[in-house]
Parts: sequence; C-alpha cells; structure tokens
Amino acid sequence: MTVSGLGSAHTPRTPVTPTNRAPRAERAHRNDFDHLTVADRELIFQATGQRVGPGFDPSREPTTTFAAALAAERAATRLAPGQPVTAVYLKDLNRRFDRSGGANPIGPYLSKALDYLSRSGPRRIDVSA
Repeated sequence: MTVSGLGSAHTPRTPVTPTNRAPRAERAHRNDFDHLTVADRELIFQATGQRVGPGFDPSREPTTTFAAALAAERAATRLAPGQPVTAVYLKDLNRRFDRSGGANPIGPYLSKALDYLSRSGPRRIDVSA
C-alpha cells in the first residue's frame, strides 16, 4: 500500500561542514627533539656520545635510535614536561620495546644510560622544558 502526499522519503539536511570553508594552513614540521629537557640531552650524550642541542634537526643530522625514542616519548607526553627520566622508566620502556617484537632502540644503550643515572644521583623535576 502506498500513501501519497506525505513528501519525500529523505529529509534535506544541511552539510556538517560549510561548503566554502577556507583551506587549512600547512602545519609546521613537528620536531620531537624540541621537547627534550636539558637533563634528557645530557642523558643522551652520556648514553650514546651524541650531542643533541636545542634546534637539533634529525632530518639534517644523523641521530641515534635512543635519542629518537626518548624524544618521541617526551613529545607524546608519556614523559610529562619536567618529569625526569629514571632508571625505572628506561627499564620499563626497554621491556615494552622487547615485548613489541620489533627493533628495540633502547636496548643497545640501556647499560650506559643506567650507569649514568646511578652515578648522577636522584632525579629532580627539570623545569627547563
């Protein structure tokens, strides 16, 4: 049975986004190394021998996997601004990479990093981030 005169089956709806929206501006290139603290940079140097100063650009300079992993952790806020990298944190990060089944960027540098952390004393919150 058909009922006529009730209108169409589809109700017109306005689009969710405006049709004449301004084009998006290109986002600036994100550099995870900008999030590193002074203490992070010193840890990277002590563990790897690599100097990662402010303004470090991994696309122009070679970097170690340890430095890249630490920068990614800091940029993703798994390490909060000012939260120190501790031996417990590095061991847990190493364990997570081992369990993932992929390459472990922390493993080759873990013993040197832990040695440096044990020699440098208790970690304090770094407010230079």
